[in-house]
Amino acid sequence: MSFEFSPHKFVYGGESLGYAEGQTVLAPYALPGERLEVETLRTAKGVVHARPLRVLEAAPERIVPPCPYFSRCGGCHYQHLGIEHQLKWKVEILRETLRRIGKIVWDQEIPVHQANPWNYRNQAQLKVAEIEPGRVEAGFFEAESHRLVPIDECKIISPRLNAVLHELRQPESLGRLGGCREIDLLADDRDAQVRVTFLGNFAKREAEDWAADLMEKVEGVAAVVFAGEQHSAIYGDAGLTYQVGEFLYQISPGSFFQASRYLLPEFVNSATETEPGELALDLYAGVGLLTLPLARRFKRVIGVESHPAAARDIEANAAMHGLERVQAARQTAFEFQRRFAQTGPDLVILDPPRAGVGKPTLKRLTELQPRRFHYAACSPPTWARDLAYLVGQGYRLERVEMFDFFPHTYHIECLARLIRRD
Repeated sequence: MSFEFSPHKFVYGGESLGYAEGQTVLAPYALPGERLEVETLRTAKGVVHARPLRVLEAAPERIVPPCPYFSRCGGCHYQHLGIEHQLKWKVEILRETLRRIGKIVWDQEIPVHQANPWNYRNQAQLKVAEIEPGRVEAGFFEAESHRLVPIDECKIISPRLNAVLHELRQPESLGRLGGCREIDLLADDRDAQVRVTFLGNFAKREAEDWAADLMEKVEGVAAVVFAGEQHSAIYGDAGLTYQVGEFLYQISPGSFFQASRYLLPEFVNSATETEPGELALDLYAGVGLLTLPLARRFKRVIGVESHPAAARDIEANAAMHGLERVQAARQTAFEFQRRFAQTGPDLVILDPPRAGVGKPTLKRLTELQPRRFHYAACSPPTWARDLAYLVGQGYRLERVEMFDFFPHTYHIECLARLIRRD
C-alpha cells in the first residue's frame, strides 16, 4: 500500500524519519523536507519501514547521484545529497545520539575531519553469487538482502582496487569463481600494491594457477590468499605494509586495519595526542595503529588484541621500529584487565568493534582509575552508551570529534576524550 510521506530528519542508519497517519515512518533515499510517495515494506515495533516510489516535491539539496548503482547497491546511502549537507547531518546525528542514548547534552563544537569523498576505501569485500543457473557474478549485496548487484566500477574504492575488480569481472575470471563466496581486497597506502583474498573452496592446483595469473596479468597484485576448507595458502608477498605518518605497519591476512585512506594520519594524531606519561593501554589495538605512536609519549605501552595474527603484527611492527617499550597482549580486553593489576595508567585508548566495550569491561577498567580515556568508535549508539557509563563513574567529557571516514554512507567515526574528575 502506498502513501504520502514527508520526513523531517535523518537518523543513524541512513534512513529519514517522519510521520504519516499517526505512525512513525522510516525510509531510505529520502531527504528531509521532501514529499514522496512510498510503500510499506514491513512494520516492526510500531515503526513503518517504507520504500520510496517517487519524489513528489524534491528538496533543494537533492542532487543527481554520480553512481549508476546508487539505491540498488547497499554500499552508499547519501549520494543524492551534497557532501557538505551530509557532514551537517552527521554532526546532528552524533549530537542526538549522545543526547538520546548517552543522556549527554554536548552543545560545544564538534570538529569535523574530512577529505576527498571519492575513491577513499583501501579495502573492499566483494560478494560472489550464482544469480542464475550457470552464471556467477561478483559485486555487492543490495541493502538488507542477499541479492547480488554486479558492479563494474565502484566510485568509493581506490583506483587500484577498481582495476582488480575490472579483471575479476572478466568472463574468464568469473568462470573460476564457482566455489567462492567472497573476495577481500586490501591496497597499501600508495594504492600501488594489493592483496587479494578468496574465501571459498578451491583445489590446490586451481588456486596455484589463478594466483600466478593474477600476479602476472594485474599490475599491483602482490599477494593472493586462498582461505577455504579444501585449500588454504598464501602466494606472493603476504606481508603487505601500510605507511601512516612516520610508522610502517605490517598487516597480515585476517588482521583488522582501517578501511579509509585519507584521514588516518589526522585520526592517529587526534587519538594519541596527550601529555607524556608512564603507561598507556591501547585496547582493541589491531595491528598497532595507535599503539606505536603512543610510544613517542609513554615509557610503557601495552597493545591489547585478541586476534592472534593482529597481535603478532603488533610485535613485528614494534620490532621493526625498535620500540622496546611496546608490549603486545594476546587477550580480549575483558581478559586483560581482569588480570592486570597496575592501577593508575595515564591513558586508556578504546577502539572497539560495533558492539562497543560494554559495562563488564568498563567497570573493571574504571577500577584501574586511569587518568584519561580516549574512546574512538564506528558505532555512535554503543559509543554513547559506553560514554554514559564513564561519565557516571567520575569522568568528564572534554572533547568530541568526527572523522568522515566513509562519505556517502551513514557510517560515522567518532572520538571522545575524557578526563577523571579530581
